[in-house]
Amino acid sequence: MKNEAKILLQILRHKKIRRKELEKIIGVNPSTMTYLLDKLQGYIDIEEELPTIGKPPQFVSISKNAWTILSISVGREKIRAVVYNGKGEELESAEYRVKSEHLNNEAMSDLLRKTIEKFYDFDSVGIAFSGNVVDGKVESRILKLKNYDPVKSLKLKSLGVPYVIISDVEAIAAYESKTSGKERVFVLNYGTGIGACYYEYHALFSRDEFKNIPLGHLYYGGNEKCYCGAVGCLETVASDYAVFKKFTKQDIRFVDFIEHEEDYWTELKQIRNITKNGDESAIAIYRNLYKEVVEKLAYVLGNASMLLEVDEIAIYGEGSSPLLAEALEEKINSLSPNFNVSVRHGSVSDSVERGISLEAAVNFVRRKFSK
Repeated sequence: MKNEAKILLQILRHKKIRRKELEKIIGVNPSTMTYLLDKLQGYIDIEEELPTIGKPPQFVSISKNAWTILSISVGREKIRAVVYNGKGEELESAEYRVKSEHLNNEAMSDLLRKTIEKFYDFDSVGIAFSGNVVDGKVESRILKLKNYDPVKSLKLKSLGVPYVIISDVEAIAAYESKTSGKERVFVLNYGTGIGACYYEYHALFSRDEFKNIPLGHLYYGGNEKCYCGAVGCLETVASDYAVFKKFTKQDIRFVDFIEHEEDYWTELKQIRNITKNGDESAIAIYRNLYKEVVEKLAYVLGNASMLLEVDEIAIYGEGSSPLLAEALEEKINSLSPNFNVSVRHGSVSDSVERGISLEAAVNFVRRKFSK
């Protein structure tokens, strides 16, 4: 890999880095670094620290004009596409609701083509799906995508730009790692589905490791049939579906709820906005609604934290909230003296889009500066 790529990947990891540190990491002298940074004009910004005694240190960051990334997240509730510049600033966006008629390979392709056609002049594209992604193929029970090949179906190669396909929870994990600088992260994506990812950052110039964990389909118990075909999946008793049933007192099956989720968006929005005003009575209602969910999730997450040897869980997703994170942390650590976990609410609403944009930027750099 060329030194120019190594420099850009270092900056992507650190957001801003001292020139002296770059010289040490890349293994070049100051004059060679000057030559390399000159070659990267247009991709980087160089700024000096406030005046100090002696020569002020220089910091290097990505220029906002370095590239534009089209980032698309595909979930059960919506498709959201965002174009980001090199600084991660949002330039434009579009959003579409995902309805039951879109839950198949062909209809999803039509909706995604419509999404992509709204944008032009981007340097790299990334798409994150709710489900599992292996070798670019998507298997998603919640989206009813089976052996779905977005590269072929969407003719991504014809765009003439690098592309990357991963799962939404992998995108969140990439965002967590690259913005926090942590080498090991565990994230939970919580809503009408429950997904998790363990992410290990191995080395800047090697491939990071994603471990997509189908947490929502671990067996927990009960007689409710899941859309995956099994009975007793965690999602049937601890997702937003369980809260929805308690809130509305509706007699509805999980499979029907997932297939026609758009029919219940009004009530879901009500549930998620209960604590918007922050008064004590609303908080009490919220805690009561989520009491059983917290108990079940805490049991699973506490054990997962021991298996993965992590002491922090970041929780994201449409159904997440600071109160849910707080309740989970308290419950997990009350279950066993072996559990010592902090649970943090990921307040960034576009973490999936930002995570996939970071992965797409890495892919762009590797492709452009590979020779």
